[in-house]
Amino acid sequence: MADTSVFGAPGRVTLPDGRRLYHVSQGEGEPVVVLEAGLGGSRADWGLVLAGIATSTKVVAYDRAGLGRSDPDTARRDVGRMAEDLGHLLDGLGAERYLLVGHSLGGPIIRAYAARHPARVAGLVLIDPADETLDMYYSLKHRLLVRGICLAMELLSRAGYRKLPGGSRAAELFPPEMRAEAEPELTSPGSLRASRAEATALADGLRELRAAPGTLPPVPVTVISGALSRSRGEAARHDDLVAAHRAFAESLPHGRHVMAERSGHMIQQDQPNIVIEEILRLLP
Repeated sequence: MADTSVFGAPGRVTLPDGRRLYHVSQGEGEPVVVLEAGLGGSRADWGLVLAGIATSTKVVAYDRAGLGRSDPDTARRDVGRMAEDLGHLLDGLGAERYLLVGHSLGGPIIRAYAARHPARVAGLVLIDPADETLDMYYSLKHRLLVRGICLAMELLSRAGYRKLPGGSRAAELFPPEMRAEAEPELTSPGSLRASRAEATALADGLRELRAAPGTLPPVPVTVISGALSRSRGEAARHDDLVAAHRAFAESLPHGRHVMAERSGHMIQQDQPNIVIEEILRLLP
C-alpha cells in the first residue's frame, strides 16, 4: 500500500475493531479542521482547499471505510456508523477540539457526531449538505437512481475502466499529479462497492436523523449552497434544497447561509476559495 500522497502527510488510525482509516494532513495548530467527503468521496475531493487551510491551522482529510486507502467495513454504512468511525478517527488524531467540514452526505455525518460530542466541536461548515427534511431522498425513484449509478460504475470498473468521468470537476480542475493519484482509487471496484454500500443505507440513515436530529452545540455553523442546479430537470429539487439550507442556518443561534454563485454541487472544486474563506472565518 502506498505510503506517500500528493494531498498531504499520510497517516492511519486503527479503530477498535481493527479497521484502519487512512488520512492526510497539512499545517499545524488547533482547532484541527477535519474534512468529511460526500457519498463515495475521499481525501481527493479536498485537493484544491487543503493548502489554503493549512496556512492557518492543521487540516486533515480522510478516506471513509472501503474508500481510497481505508479498510472496508462489513457493517451497514449508515449515518450513525459513519459518525462513529469519525469519532474514532478524531480520538486517534489526539486534538482537543475540531472544526468539522462536511460536503453533501458528509454534512449529516458531522452533525450526528457534533450532537453526540458537543464539547469537542469548535464549529461546523456544511457544504451543499444533504438535508433529511426533504422527501426526495426517500422516494423509490431517487434511491434506485443513486444505487444504479453506483452499480453501473462498479461494473465498468470490474471491466477495467479506471478513468474519472470526463465531466467530473476533479478530472477537469485537478493538476495532473492529483488526478494520477485519485483516479485509480476512486474508480477501483472496492471504492465503488463502498460507495454503493453508502448509497444503499442513505435513506435509512437520513430517516433516523430526521426522527432524532439531536441538538448541536452553540458554535458557529456555516451552510454553503451551490447556486447552480445540475440540470433543468433538477431545478425544482435544487431550489427546495437551497431553501432547506437557508432554513436550517436561520434556525441556529450562530448560523450563517452563503450562496456559492458559480458552483454546482462540488463547491470545494468549483469555488474552493469560498470554502477556504468560510473555514478560516470560523477559526478562533
